[in-house]
Amino acid sequence: MPAQDLPWDQEAEQALKRVPFFVRGMVRRKVNERVAARGGASVTNADFQEAEARFKSVTAGKSEDELKKMLPAENAEGAQLLIIESCHHKLSNCPNALIDTDEWRAAIEDWAQRNNINEKLRARVTEDRILFHHKFRIAISGCPNGCSRPQIADIGVMGAVRPDVDPSECTECGGCADACPDQAIIVDGAPPLFDRTACLGCNTCESICPTHAITASEPSARILAGGKLGRHPHLADVIGDAASPAELVDTVDWIVNDFIQNARPAERFASFWLRDQKQRYFSPQRLKDAARSASPNMNRN
Repeated sequence: MPAQDLPWDQEAEQALKRVPFFVRGMVRRKVNERVAARGGASVTNADFQEAEARFKSVTAGKSEDELKKMLPAENAEGAQLLIIESCHHKLSNCPNALIDTDEWRAAIEDWAQRNNINEKLRARVTEDRILFHHKFRIAISGCPNGCSRPQIADIGVMGAVRPDVDPSECTECGGCADACPDQAIIVDGAPPLFDRTACLGCNTCESICPTHAITASEPSARILAGGKLGRHPHLADVIGDAASPAELVDTVDWIVNDFIQNARPAERFASFWLRDQKQRYFSPQRLKDAARSASPNMNRN
Protein backbone atom coordinates (compact mmCIF):
# COMPACT_ATOMS: atom_id res chain seq x y z
CA MET A 1 0.00 0.00 0.00
CA PRO A 2 1.42 3.41 -0.93
CA ALA A 3 2.50 5.49 2.07
CA GLN A 4 -0.06 8.20 1.30
CA ASP A 5 -2.91 5.66 1.60
CA LEU A 6 -2.13 4.29 5.06
CA PRO A 7 -5.18 4.33 7.32
CA TRP A 8 -5.05 6.36 10.53
CA ASP A 9 -6.74 5.24 13.72
CA GLN A 10 -9.26 7.58 15.34
CA GLU A 11 -6.90 8.87 18.06
CA ALA A 12 -4.22 9.71 15.50
CA GLU A 13 -6.74 11.56 13.33
CA GLN A 14 -7.88 13.61 16.32
CA ALA A 15 -4.30 14.42 17.26
CA LEU A 16 -3.57 15.55 13.70
CA LYS A 17 -6.32 18.17 14.00
CA ARG A 18 -4.21 19.98 16.64
CA VAL A 19 -1.52 20.65 14.03
CA PRO A 20 -1.68 24.11 12.37
CA PHE A 21 -3.69 23.76 9.16
CA PHE A 22 -0.94 25.11 6.92
CA VAL A 23 1.40 22.19 7.77
CA ARG A 24 -1.22 19.50 8.32
CA GLY A 25 -0.88 17.95 4.87
CA MET A 26 2.88 17.82 5.11
CA VAL A 27 2.72 16.25 8.58
CA ARG A 28 0.32 13.55 7.38
CA ARG A 29 2.59 12.74 4.45
CA LYS A 30 5.76 12.60 6.57
CA VAL A 31 4.16 10.39 9.23
CA ASN A 32 2.82 8.07 6.55
CA GLU A 33 6.25 7.78 4.96
CA ARG A 34 7.94 7.09 8.27
CA VAL A 35 5.45 4.37 9.27
CA ALA A 36 5.55 2.78 5.81
CA ALA A 37 9.36 2.73 5.85
CA ARG A 38 9.21 0.69 9.06
CA GLY A 39 6.76 -1.75 7.45
CA GLY A 40 3.71 -0.49 9.33
CA ALA A 41 0.26 -1.06 7.88
CA SER A 42 -1.50 1.83 9.65
CA VAL A 43 -0.76 4.98 11.63
CA THR A 44 -1.44 4.79 15.35
CA ASN A 45 -1.55 7.54 17.93
CA ALA A 46 1.86 6.34 19.18
CA ASP A 47 3.28 6.88 15.67
CA PHE A 48 1.86 10.39 15.61
CA GLN A 49 3.17 11.23 19.10
CA GLU A 50 6.66 10.17 18.06
CA ALA A 51 6.49 12.36 14.95
CA GLU A 52 5.08 15.27 16.96
CA ALA A 53 8.00 15.11 19.39
CA ARG A 54 10.47 15.25 16.49
CA PHE A 55 8.59 18.16 14.92
CA LYS A 56 8.58 20.17 18.14
CA SER A 57 12.31 19.66 18.59
CA VAL A 58 12.87 21.31 15.20
CA THR A 59 10.31 24.12 15.48
CA ALA A 60 10.64 25.00 19.16
CA GLY A 61 10.17 28.70 19.79
CA LYS A 62 9.14 29.53 16.22
CA SER A 63 5.98 31.50 15.56
CA GLU A 64 3.32 30.47 13.05
CA ASP A 65 4.62 33.12 10.65
CA GLU A 66 8.18 31.81 10.97
CA LEU A 67 7.02 28.26 10.28
CA LYS A 68 5.19 29.35 7.14
CA LYS A 69 8.39 30.94 5.84
CA MET A 70 10.28 27.68 6.36
CA LEU A 71 7.85 25.50 4.41
CA PRO A 72 8.24 24.64 0.72
CA ALA A 73 5.97 26.56 -1.65
CA GLU A 74 5.09 26.34 -5.31
CA ASN A 75 7.36 28.44 -7.51
CA ALA A 76 4.62 30.73 -8.75
CA GLU A 77 4.05 34.47 -8.86
CA GLY A 78 3.66 35.83 -5.34
CA ALA A 79 5.73 33.13 -3.63
CA GLN A 80 7.73 34.79 -0.88
CA LEU A 81 11.45 34.96 -1.61
CA LEU A 82 12.41 38.08 0.33
CA ILE A 83 12.12 37.66 4.09
CA ILE A 84 12.45 40.83 6.19
CA GLU A 85 12.55 40.21 9.93
CA SER A 86 13.03 42.54 12.87
CA CYS A 87 13.28 42.24 16.62
CA HIS A 88 10.17 42.93 18.71
CA HIS A 89 11.64 45.59 20.99
CA LYS A 90 8.41 47.59 21.13
CA LEU A 91 6.35 44.57 22.06
CA SER A 92 8.69 43.68 24.91
CA ASN A 93 9.44 47.30 25.83
CA CYS A 94 13.14 46.47 25.46
CA PRO A 95 15.39 49.14 27.03
CA ASN A 96 18.33 48.31 24.75
CA ALA A 97 16.89 49.38 21.40
CA LEU A 98 18.88 52.13 19.73
CA ILE A 99 16.93 52.45 16.47
CA ASP A 100 13.24 52.16 15.66
CA THR A 101 13.25 48.91 13.68
CA ASP A 102 9.76 49.63 12.31
CA GLU A 103 11.05 52.74 10.53
CA TRP A 104 14.07 51.00 9.00
CA ARG A 105 12.04 47.93 8.06
CA ALA A 106 9.37 50.07 6.38
CA ALA A 107 12.05 51.74 4.23
CA ILE A 108 13.33 48.37 3.01
CA GLU A 109 9.82 47.03 2.41
CA ASP A 110 8.93 50.12 0.39
CA TRP A 111 12.13 49.77 -1.70
CA ALA A 112 11.45 46.07 -2.30
CA GLN A 113 7.87 46.71 -3.40
CA ARG A 114 8.75 49.61 -5.70
CA ASN A 115 11.48 47.58 -7.41
CA ASN A 116 9.65 44.24 -7.55
CA ILE A 117 12.57 42.62 -5.73
CA ASN A 118 10.65 39.54 -4.63
CA GLU A 119 9.82 38.54 -8.22
CA LYS A 120 13.36 39.29 -9.39
CA LEU A 121 14.68 36.92 -6.73
CA ARG A 122 12.07 34.31 -7.63
CA ALA A 123 13.13 34.44 -11.28
CA ARG A 124 16.52 33.05 -10.22
CA VAL A 125 14.94 29.83 -8.93
CA THR A 126 14.64 27.18 -11.63
CA GLU A 127 13.07 24.45 -9.49
CA ASP A 128 9.31 23.91 -9.22
CA ARG A 129 9.36 24.41 -5.45
CA ILE A 130 10.63 27.31 -3.37
CA LEU A 131 12.69 25.94 -0.50
CA PHE A 132 14.00 27.75 2.55
CA HIS A 133 17.55 28.02 1.19
CA HIS A 134 16.26 29.86 -1.89
CA LYS A 135 15.06 32.76 0.20
CA PHE A 136 16.90 36.04 0.77
CA ARG A 137 16.78 37.10 4.39
CA ILE A 138 17.25 40.60 5.79
CA ALA A 139 17.27 40.82 9.60
CA ILE A 140 17.00 44.07 11.55
CA SER A 141 17.91 44.36 15.22
CA GLY A 142 17.42 47.43 17.37
CA CYS A 143 20.72 46.96 19.17
CA PRO A 144 23.93 44.89 19.08
CA ASN A 145 22.29 42.08 21.07
CA GLY A 146 21.03 40.89 17.69
CA CYS A 147 17.81 39.17 18.75
CA SER A 148 16.72 38.88 15.10
CA ARG A 149 20.03 37.12 14.31
CA PRO A 150 21.46 39.59 11.78
CA GLN A 151 24.86 37.88 12.05
CA ILE A 152 23.57 34.87 10.10
CA ALA A 153 21.30 36.71 7.66
CA ASP A 154 22.11 37.54 4.05
CA ILE A 155 21.98 41.19 5.07
CA GLY A 156 21.91 42.23 8.71
CA VAL A 157 21.14 45.58 10.28
CA MET A 158 21.93 46.46 13.92
CA GLY A 159 21.33 49.67 15.81
CA ALA A 160 24.62 51.03 17.15
CA VAL A 161 26.30 54.12 18.58
CA ARG A 162 29.89 55.33 18.77
CA PRO A 163 31.09 56.24 22.28
CA ASP A 164 33.65 58.99 22.92
CA VAL A 165 35.14 60.39 26.12
CA ASP A 166 35.83 63.87 27.43
CA PRO A 167 39.16 63.43 29.28
CA SER A 168 38.54 66.53 31.38
CA GLU A 169 35.46 64.93 32.93
CA CYS A 170 36.88 61.42 33.38
CA THR A 171 37.93 60.27 36.87
CA GLU A 172 39.52 57.05 35.53
CA CYS A 173 37.31 55.00 37.84
CA GLY A 174 37.28 52.06 35.43
CA GLY A 175 33.54 51.52 35.70
CA CYS A 176 33.10 51.63 31.95
CA ALA A 177 35.73 48.95 31.36
CA ASP A 178 34.16 46.69 33.97
CA ALA A 179 30.69 47.12 32.48
CA CYS A 180 31.61 46.77 28.81
CA PRO A 181 30.08 43.51 27.51
CA ASP A 182 32.58 43.40 24.63
CA GLN A 183 35.77 44.04 26.65
CA ALA A 184 36.44 46.91 24.28
CA ILE A 185 37.60 49.48 26.85
CA ILE A 186 40.94 49.83 28.63
CA VAL A 187 41.40 52.18 31.58
CA ASP A 188 45.00 52.11 32.84
CA GLY A 189 45.88 55.30 34.67
CA ALA A 190 44.35 57.35 31.85
CA PRO A 191 40.93 58.04 30.33
CA PRO A 192 39.41 55.04 28.57
CA LEU A 193 40.74 53.77 25.26
CA PHE A 194 38.15 52.21 22.96
CA ASP A 195 38.99 49.20 20.81
CA ARG A 196 36.84 50.10 17.81
CA THR A 197 37.22 46.64 16.30
CA ALA A 198 35.75 45.01 19.41
CA CYS A 199 33.14 47.64 20.30
CA LEU A 200 29.71 46.63 18.99
CA GLY A 201 28.21 50.02 19.68
CA CYS A 202 25.89 49.60 22.64
CA ASN A 203 25.58 52.49 25.09
CA THR A 204 26.44 50.59 28.27
CA CYS A 205 29.57 52.65 28.94
CA GLU A 206 27.67 55.92 28.57
CA SER A 207 24.92 54.82 30.93
CA ILE A 208 27.34 53.60 33.60
CA CYS A 209 29.69 56.62 33.66
CA PRO A 210 29.15 58.51 36.96
CA THR A 211 30.50 61.82 35.64
CA HIS A 212 28.92 61.62 32.18
CA ALA A 213 32.37 61.82 30.63
CA ILE A 214 31.33 59.31 27.97
CA THR A 215 28.82 60.37 25.37
CA ALA A 216 27.42 58.32 22.52
CA SER A 217 26.82 59.47 18.99
CA GLU A 218 23.39 59.55 17.41
CA PRO A 219 22.33 55.95 16.69
CA SER A 220 23.00 54.57 13.24
CA ALA A 221 22.49 51.23 11.56
CA ARG A 222 25.48 48.93 11.32
CA ILE A 223 25.23 46.93 8.09
CA LEU A 224 26.36 43.32 7.77
CA ALA A 225 26.43 41.00 4.76
CA GLY A 226 27.05 37.36 3.93
CA GLY A 227 25.94 35.51 7.05
CA LYS A 228 24.93 31.87 6.87
CA LEU A 229 24.71 28.60 8.77
CA GLY A 230 24.84 25.15 7.19
CA ARG A 231 27.87 23.04 6.36
CA HIS A 232 30.26 25.99 6.18
CA PRO A 233 28.85 28.65 8.54
CA HIS A 234 30.02 32.23 8.26
CA LEU A 235 29.17 35.20 10.44
CA ALA A 236 28.20 38.21 8.37
CA ASP A 237 30.89 40.80 7.66
CA VAL A 238 30.44 44.33 8.96
CA ILE A 239 30.54 46.56 5.90
CA GLY A 240 29.73 50.00 7.31
CA ASP A 241 27.08 52.18 8.88
CA ALA A 242 24.02 54.02 7.61
CA ALA A 243 22.95 57.22 9.30
CA SER A 244 19.41 57.02 7.94
CA PRO A 245 16.99 54.51 6.40
CA ALA A 246 17.62 56.15 3.01
CA GLU A 247 21.34 55.43 3.27
CA LEU A 248 20.59 51.84 4.26
CA VAL A 249 18.35 51.42 1.21
CA ASP A 250 21.14 52.70 -1.07
CA THR A 251 23.45 49.98 0.20
CA VAL A 252 20.86 47.20 0.15
CA ASP A 253 19.85 48.18 -3.38
CA TRP A 254 23.41 47.86 -4.68
CA ILE A 255 24.03 44.54 -2.94
CA VAL A 256 20.76 42.84 -3.88
CA ASN A 257 20.71 43.97 -7.50
CA ASP A 258 24.35 43.02 -7.97
CA PHE A 259 23.49 39.55 -6.64
CA ILE A 260 20.48 39.22 -8.95
CA GLN A 261 22.48 40.29 -12.00
CA ASN A 262 25.83 38.61 -11.41
CA ALA A 263 25.47 35.53 -9.19
CA ARG A 264 25.85 32.11 -10.77
CA PRO A 265 22.67 30.09 -11.38
CA ALA A 266 21.42 28.56 -8.11
CA GLU A 267 24.21 30.29 -6.15
CA ARG A 268 23.20 31.37 -2.67
CA PHE A 269 23.87 34.91 -1.61
CA ALA A 270 26.47 34.16 1.09
CA SER A 271 28.47 32.06 -1.37
CA PHE A 272 28.33 34.86 -3.94
CA TRP A 273 29.34 37.42 -1.33
CA LEU A 274 32.37 35.43 -0.23
CA ARG A 275 33.39 34.37 -3.73
CA ASP A 276 33.10 37.66 -5.56
CA GLN A 277 30.91 40.47 -4.28
CA LYS A 278 32.77 41.27 -1.06
CA GLN A 279 35.93 42.17 -2.98
CA ARG A 280 34.04 44.28 -5.51
CA TYR A 281 32.00 46.03 -2.82
CA PHE A 282 35.19 47.37 -1.26
CA SER A 283 36.92 48.00 -4.59
CA PRO A 284 38.49 51.48 -4.99
CA GLN A 285 36.32 52.20 -8.03
CA ARG A 286 33.04 51.40 -6.30
CA LEU A 287 34.01 53.43 -3.24
CA LYS A 288 34.98 56.32 -5.50
CA ASP A 289 31.63 56.12 -7.29
CA ALA A 290 29.80 56.04 -3.96
CA ALA A 291 31.71 59.10 -2.75
CA ARG A 292 30.72 61.00 -5.89
CA SER A 293 27.04 60.13 -5.56
CA ALA A 294 24.64 62.76 -4.27
CA SER A 295 23.56 60.45 -1.45
CA PRO A 296 26.52 58.45 -0.16
CA ASN A 297 25.36 55.09 1.12
CA MET A 298 28.06 54.49 3.68
CA ASN A 299 29.56 56.32 6.65
CA ARG A 300 33.03 54.83 7.00
CA ASN A 301 34.49 56.39 10.12
